[in-house]
Amino acid sequence: MSTLLFYNFKGGVGKTTISVLAADYFSRSGKKVLLIDLDAQASATLFFKNSYGDITPKRSLFNSLQKESLQPSICHLDKNLDLIPGDWDMSLWNQSLEKLPQHDRNLVLKEFISPLKEKYDFIILDVPPTLSTLVNNAVLASDYIVLVLQTQSSSYEGVLRTAQYLSQLRNDYDANFKLLGIVLYLVSKRANSDTSIADEARKTFGEAIFANSIYHRERVKRWANEGLTHKQNDVHDSRTHEMYTLFFKELLYRIGDEK
Repeated sequence: MSTLLFYNFKGGVGKTTISVLAADYFSRSGKKVLLIDLDAQASATLFFKNSYGDITPKRSLFNSLQKESLQPSICHLDKNLDLIPGDWDMSLWNQSLEKLPQHDRNLVLKEFISPLKEKYDFIILDVPPTLSTLVNNAVLASDYIVLVLQTQSSSYEGVLRTAQYLSQLRNDYDANFKLLGIVLYLVSKRANSDTSIADEARKTFGEAIFANSIYHRERVKRWANEGLTHKQNDVHDSRTHEMYTLFFKELLYRIGDEK
């Protein structure tokens, strides 16, 4: 079982979309998946609502984190896919941890996730684009982290700073999460700036850059607004899924799970 985090502390780079599509791909590949939406904006939850209809947990994630178990917050979406929805009250969580010692407050989520690990092949964490106690919790609860680099200069600088942040957190907690690599995301083949930043990233990070990039596709925007589809006779659906599938297969290869 693996806990997976897609991250860059710059907002708008596609972390939520790639998290949702990863959950969809892994679950359709026969793996049991739980996505935990830790973002108070709940964008991943909205994406899934547009795909599966109303999603109402017995207890909100924030309330579950005040109690003994996350189980009442889990919503079943599909055969192999579960979701813990996000909600606005997660904006209160950082403040609620202030009474704990500094070291301990960053490890709360890891303790809550631990009992769920035997039930899932993948737990995917979706976080807000910030540096906070909440994000510290998500990083330290993760087994594998993928940095998401949208081919813009601000996103590139964000990846550099994020890598430094992860290194510091690993040292402070003697953590054993593994940085799987960096995916080039929402790349435009026609934009010279995208090409130059992609080249600079490959020069800086070498083999850490995933071989399979994710290119800009309008179909993904439609999925977010209207719900995920898998229409075999729709060339835009099939080509977009194929592009993501290549990346997710490379991700599994880097983890060591090629099945």
